[in-house]
Amino acid sequence: MGADPATLFLISAGISATGSLVQIQQQRSAAAEMTRRYEEERRVAYVEGLQAENARKEDMNRILANNRAVRGASGVGDSPSFDAIQQDVIDVTNKDLSAIRLNAAKVQTSYDRAIFNTKSQAYYSTIGSVINAGSTIVNGWNYYNYYKKAPDPIKKDAAGRILGGI
Repeated sequence: MGADPATLFLISAGISATGSLVQIQQQRSAAAEMTRRYEEERRVAYVEGLQAENARKEDMNRILANNRAVRGASGVGDSPSFDAIQQDVIDVTNKDLSAIRLNAAKVQTSYDRAIFNTKSQAYYSTIGSVINAGSTIVNGWNYYNYYKKAPDPIKKDAAGRILGGI
C-alpha cells in the first residue's frame, strides 16, 4: 500500500520548500562571513595606510635631521638655500602623504562596495528563495487538489475488481 500521487506531490513540495528555506539560511551565513572578511580587510587596509604615512613621515624627519646635522657641522649659519631644501623635502613629503591617503581611501572604498554588494546579493537571494518556496508550496497544493479530485482512470466493479483487463 503506497501513497497516492496527490499526497506524494504535496510531500515533494514540502521537501522542496524546506530546501529553499535551508538555502536561505546558508546564503545568510555565507553573506555574513563574507561581510566580516571584507570589514576586516578594510580595517587592515586602513592600518596599512597609517603605517605607510608614518613611515614616510619618519623618512622626512630623518632627512631633515640629517640636513640640520650637516649644516651644523659645516659651520654655515642661516642660509636661504638650506631653508629652501628643507621646505622642498617637506613639500615632497606632503605630496607623498596625499597620495598614500588617496590610495588607502580607494582600497577602503572598494571594500565598502564589496560589503554593500554582498549584503544586497544576500537580500535579493533571500527574497528569491522565499518566492521559490512559496511557489513550490502553491504548485504542490494545486497538484494535490487536482489529483484528489481527478477521476480514477481505472474502472473497477463494486467488489474493487478491475474491469476490462487485457
